[in-house]
Amino acid sequence: MLLAIISPFVLFFLAGRYLVDPWSLPRVNKGQLLIPHIPLASLNASDTGGQPFTGTDTTGKWSLLYIAGPDCDPACKNGLYYQMRQVRLTLGENSQRLRRVILQTAPPGPALSAFLADKVDGMVVLNADLDKVKQALAPAYTPGPSKPRGDIFLVSPDGQIFMRYPTHEDMDATLEEAENIRVDLERTLKGSLIG
Repeated sequence: MLLAIISPFVLFFLAGRYLVDPWSLPRVNKGQLLIPHIPLASLNASDTGGQPFTGTDTTGKWSLLYIAGPDCDPACKNGLYYQMRQVRLTLGENSQRLRRVILQTAPPGPALSAFLADKVDGMVVLNADLDKVKQALAPAYTPGPSKPRGDIFLVSPDGQIFMRYPTHEDMDATLEEAENIRVDLERTLKGSLIG
């Protein structure tokens, strides 16, 4: 009798353990989950004063990190405005738990500087060498070449880069990606006691 009661549970456990590949199951997250996470310190970024920006600088807040080039095309503008600024505003009281960071891999051109000042002010500005950034973020693009410019990354308060989102020129794709970021952020902030 006891065997008849326990055997379905044991069979279910064994089937789940040996017949189901957990990596093939649908994921809850909307962005690309980076495993293993990438330490922010590996970007070798510095603040506008030339001081190194590491995981200790992210303590207390989650961060949306945009990797910028010298110019700001429509995908860049959509990413900075809709996928970062507007998404942060939709978080309501949790918006204070999130900072927006732009990592400049080249001196910003006039269009990017004007857009930052006029449309998305209040961002933390960092600088880093493009080759070092490409090398550090290469696991996010494997097996293809590392092309981080124009992408948005989610960084935890302990300085770990753990999610990636692309930017888009198309407005529908931009708004869909912004919703993906919002959903992931709300789930992350709700389940986190840090930041």
